[in-house]
Amino acid sequence: MLKPLLIGLFLSLVAFESFAAAAATTAAPAAKDATKDAAKDPAKAPAKKNAVQTLEWTDLLPPEDLAKMEALPEVSHEGGEGPSNGLKQQMTGTDPSNQDPSSQAWSEVLQSANVRGELNGKKVKIPGFIVPIEYDEAQNISAFFLVPYFGACIHVPPPPPNQIIFVTNAKGLKADMIYNPFWIEGTLTTDTMSHDLANSAYSLKADTISEYVYE
Repeated sequence: MLKPLLIGLFLSLVAFESFAAAAATTAAPAAKDATKDAAKDPAKAPAKKNAVQTLEWTDLLPPEDLAKMEALPEVSHEGGEGPSNGLKQQMTGTDPSNQDPSSQAWSEVLQSANVRGELNGKKVKIPGFIVPIEYDEAQNISAFFLVPYFGACIHVPPPPPNQIIFVTNAKGLKADMIYNPFWIEGTLTTDTMSHDLANSAYSLKADTISEYVYE
C-alpha cells in the first residue's frame, strides 16, 4: 500500500550512517546509560566542543509527530475522478466533506512545522537531495531545500515543513547535481523559510557539502 511507501520515503533516505557509538567497556554505569540514550536519540547526546551530530530525518520530528506519522491510516484509492483523486484528497486534506478522519490525519502530518527546539544551533550532518532555490551569477546553486527523497517539491508533493531544511552558503553546486544525494554539514537552526515550492521549518548554514557515500 502507499502508506508504507510514503513513510519509507520519510523514514529512510538510501542508507543512513548510525550516529550511536559503543559504550566503553570500562565506563561507569552512568556513562553507559548516557551513551545508550545518545544512541537512541542523537539530539540528546552529551555536548562536545566542535562535535558534529549525524542525524537521520526522523531525528527532526518531535515525538508526537513521529507517532502520528507511524499511525497514519491506509490511503484510499477511491475518488470522484479516479484513484488519484482520492489519494490527493487524503494527502492534502482537501476532501470536500472535510469530515474524513483519514484526510485530517494526513493533513496534520504533511503540514506540520513542529520542530525539536533542542536542535537549534547545533552542528549537524545529514544526508539528502537538493532542490535549488537560489543561484549566483555563475549559475551555481547558492541556496536550496534539502529533502529526504528525490523529486520532492518538483515531481511529487513536498514533505512536511519539519522534513525540509533550507540550506544557505552553498558553493560549487551545479544544477545537474540534483539527481545525487549529498551530505550536508553545518549549523542547524529552527528558522523557517517560505517559498513557492515549499515551506521549511529548519534552516542550515552549510560548512561542507560532499557527495553521499555509505559509510
